Amino acid sequence: MKIIHLVLGKANPERMNGVNKVAYQLATTQTNMGHEVHLWGIANSMTKNYPDRNFSTTLFRQFKNKLKLDPNLVKAIETLNSDAIVHIHGSFIPEFYQVAKLLTRGDVPYVYTPHGALTEGAMVKNNFIKKLYFELFESALIKNAKAMQLLGIQEMEYTKKLINSDNKRLIPNGQDMTKIPNIKKQINAGDTIVFGFCGRLATFHKGLDLMLKGFKAFVQAGGKGRLELIGDGDDRKTLEGLCRQLEISDLVTFHGKKFGTEKFELIAGFDVFLHTSRMEGFPTAVLEAAAMQKVCITSEATNINDYFREFKSGLPMKTNGVEAITVMMEQAYRHYQKNELEAIGIRARKMVETEFNWTKVAQQLVDVYAE
Repeated sequence: MKIIHLVLGKANPERMNGVNKVAYQLATTQTNMGHEVHLWGIANSMTKNYPDRNFSTTLFRQFKNKLKLDPNLVKAIETLNSDAIVHIHGSFIPEFYQVAKLLTRGDVPYVYTPHGALTEGAMVKNNFIKKLYFELFESALIKNAKAMQLLGIQEMEYTKKLINSDNKRLIPNGQDMTKIPNIKKQINAGDTIVFGFCGRLATFHKGLDLMLKGFKAFVQAGGKGRLELIGDGDDRKTLEGLCRQLEISDLVTFHGKKFGTEKFELIAGFDVFLHTSRMEGFPTAVLEAAAMQKVCITSEATNINDYFREFKSGLPMKTNGVEAITVMMEQAYRHYQKNELEAIGIRARKMVETEFNWTKVAQQLVDVYAE
């Protein structure tokens, strides 16, 4: 069986794009398991600006006309047969609709992962356009897929409302524990708790407006804390402006993009990790933080809350909003003052090791491919 992962981009693990990180990890792990794996990337640059990898990578040019495919990609698809399986990563991408049509015409099976794009929160933004596109294009892509991988129960339940199909499979993302450095921070080094976030600075998507307002309320109620954000994005200036408006600029630090050791050293300095997204697939940042034994405050949209509840390893919110975030920050602060965060964090790491082993996740997908 020939496995091909298709992404928009180059699957560079050193970028903020979570979908590309997942595709890279799956390709790496499945190659290590002995499978023939290739990665195809549709990109606006053919430059090889990514680290060496153990699987072959072929880049195809992306055009301004999203319905147009690189002729080389069309030829590559035409060489495939039913012994190949294509794993399409991403939703609402016109090029993928065209690719799926060619695969179906050539009787080449494919698996589709929307990576959180079909959650209720994700569908709210640009609602009319998305629903129209879904009816015209995405629904056909789903119906012709041999399987659709959904990352969490929130996504699974909502897609049942969107489309009637029996090809859904619930398989989460994983975490490579060998990439998690052993960086320790002194627990309860002072009376000021450090909350942190790592990811793209997209206000609506990541619920960062809710996070900042929740932190403001926490401080107003007498909590002593700081908030640090790792990452960048188009909304950074808007978020900095919101901090000034809320009069918390002196308590909030924007670190910008950080990668590798520098990123992990900053996360090691957090006491509690925040991910208050309105919509998500399965955020790798939360798995990284939990693997570093960080207590995480997470919204239901992250799809990880049931795991935190089962392992008693985090502070999952039942509802998302300013008040709910403030309540959880206050609860985390009480744990901090009682020296209880470390024990919760140890359980968080155990949860990641048990439930989110990449070999386990990759094998589940290989089993799906083999069907």
